[in-house]
Amino acid sequence: MTAAMARREAKAREVENLLTLTELHRELWNGISKRPELKRIFQADANVLKKPITVAESEFLNLAFVHFQTGWTVARSGALISLSDLKADVREFFALPLPRSVWENTKTFRNPEFARFVNKSLSINHH
Repeated sequence: MTAAMARREAKAREVENLLTLTELHRELWNGISKRPELKRIFQADANVLKKPITVAESEFLNLAFVHFQTGWTVARSGALISLSDLKADVREFFALPLPRSVWENTKTFRNPEFARFVNKSLSINHH
């Protein structure tokens, strides 16, 4: 195989991976619009003490965290998305009350390096 063929095949795989990740991203986030019981996830004023997190909210957020971890894995490889873009998304999403609460309760069960990435990204938001 020539070097040019190898580069074309690598580029084709990268495009295919980007399309797959984009489709998964779209499916995940479009799911919220089809499920009104999840609308509170994006409310900056949601109060988890007055109204505890539901099973549906927790399940969705855990899927979202897996999606973020997949993005983090891809970004670390240097492909498709940048870690700085991902940090911005993490800061915005994980700082919301429901995601933050579920994250705090489940982060010890996550990949330790990913958990450090999220926690470090969040600490940037508070300085």
